Amino acid sequence: MVVLSVGNYQWLKRNLPNALWKRIYMCIYGWEYHEGMRPFEDFCRQEANDGDKIIKSFILTGLGNIELWTADPEISSEILRRPDEFKQQPVTQKILSAFGDNVFTTAGQTWSRHRKIVASVINERISKSVWDESVRQTLGMLDEIFSPSPSAPNTKATTTTTTNTKISAATTNQVPEMLKKCTVNVLSGAGMGTRKPWHDDTDEVVPTGYKQTYIECVKTVLSAMQGTILLPPWFLRIYPSFLPGYTTLKALYHAELEFPKHTQAMLDAERARLEETPGDVKHNILSQLITASSKEKKDAALSDAEMRGNLFVFTAAGFETTANTLTYAFAMLARYPEWQDWLYEEIDALLPPEESSVNGEVTHDDDNDEQQISDYTTVFPHAHRIMAFLLETLRLFPPLIHINKATAKDVTLHTSSGTYWLPADISIYIHVVGLHRDASIWRNLNLQQSESASETDEDTFRPTRWLNPEGSAHVLFQPSSKGVLHYLPWSAGPRVCPGQKMAQVEFTAIFLTLLRHHRIRAAGVSKEEIDKVLDEQIKDSMSVVTLQMNGVYDVDASDVTKGLRLEVARRR
Repeated sequence: MVVLSVGNYQWLKRNLPNALWKRIYMCIYGWEYHEGMRPFEDFCRQEANDGDKIIKSFILTGLGNIELWTADPEISSEILRRPDEFKQQPVTQKILSAFGDNVFTTAGQTWSRHRKIVASVINERISKSVWDESVRQTLGMLDEIFSPSPSAPNTKATTTTTTNTKISAATTNQVPEMLKKCTVNVLSGAGMGTRKPWHDDTDEVVPTGYKQTYIECVKTVLSAMQGTILLPPWFLRIYPSFLPGYTTLKALYHAELEFPKHTQAMLDAERARLEETPGDVKHNILSQLITASSKEKKDAALSDAEMRGNLFVFTAAGFETTANTLTYAFAMLARYPEWQDWLYEEIDALLPPEESSVNGEVTHDDDNDEQQISDYTTVFPHAHRIMAFLLETLRLFPPLIHINKATAKDVTLHTSSGTYWLPADISIYIHVVGLHRDASIWRNLNLQQSESASETDEDTFRPTRWLNPEGSAHVLFQPSSKGVLHYLPWSAGPRVCPGQKMAQVEFTAIFLTLLRHHRIRAAGVSKEEIDKVLDEQIKDSMSVVTLQMNGVYDVDASDVTKGLRLEVARRR
């Protein structure tokens, strides 16, 4: 029932009697995105002299394991700061260690060894590589969007009526799919050192002895993460060809076998290259990881299996989360055009166009624009509004709508509201959606002069909440108060995601490159219907591995009724 209900959440909510729905929705995976704080309001309301108080934690019991659900910032902070007492749940552990132990799955001294090496790898050289590759891939994506050739059938382009032969606008429902391609190519280049130009088809050649290319393996494994756990290799191998899903499951079978082989081949090739040219360390994660590990003593270095495991989780974490976040961000650009204008003010100040005169007409130097964007050290630290846009997107659409843990032993938590005792081996779910919409923190935060206070502000997309008043110690709001955490898109504490900076750099580079000369609009709907259509499309989301919109990936480019249909128009 629970498994079958995930994809039918909205249908069940509309059709089941309210009394029944109220009792079962908390047993459906991913309820947090749709219901928010409803169970806390329904079942955890406590009367007080100064009004009702909502208790932000509850215990859920049933046929399975005992579960603690909490949206309490203090309890959540304590859990994340004590990883030895609050371990990964077995299913999460198995998924993340599918291709080897890594910084996300190990504990104790083994984790410290992984963390030391991984932390040294994720440095400014990697950030520069991520930035450059993101700019390069976004330019390729724009070229495809505006290409009128039959080789790029994903768009409908419209030419200008002026003497300028450049296409002024293009409509497509393929942007989410293109963003997936962009992020996987960035990971391939900045992560594995395998740079893939946007229009290059050479990677389509499958190496001898393989069924899939490296990129195909990555996409297949990451699109079916649960399958790697729920379906054993022997089942995938013998699955009958006459049954539904044969092609997908057979592809998953080969991907599971070949992904570690591809990764090991890359490790061997890079290790051989470093032996031939000592000191020539490339600015990608693969090369940096081999070099960093080789500097450690033998018992502290990472084994090849551990390197493969870490490369896998970097790929998994950087692909799904970034692609889905970008898709939500593009939807926000179309839904709220006023925030695009707000971003343009910063972008045009950071990258003023180089103008020249040709035959009396003012033109822009596109080549110089690309050089300007490529200056990571100058541009990225000052892109505060783009960063605020990212942070606000992640606040309302966190990749992980909950963080799951399990008690490793009997644990006692001390907070300002009291002392809590938790027995060993209970499941814990930190309600990230609830934390991110906590009215006591987010409501009317950092209101600008032109903005009015609202009783529903915490549910509103408003990036300006992240910009502190002038003269503050930090330009951007730091969502913590006296060590209490309220914002967890990358988790927090000792196990905070080491790829946080990479994600911020990639998002900023893609947004800056795209919005440098372009505007995003909703397409295929009237101006009066835009808000309703986009709100419904965004609401139709579910948590698979991470939160994602339904019906926007793998859609037919020729079917104008499907997917997230956007117009990309030149603005100057």
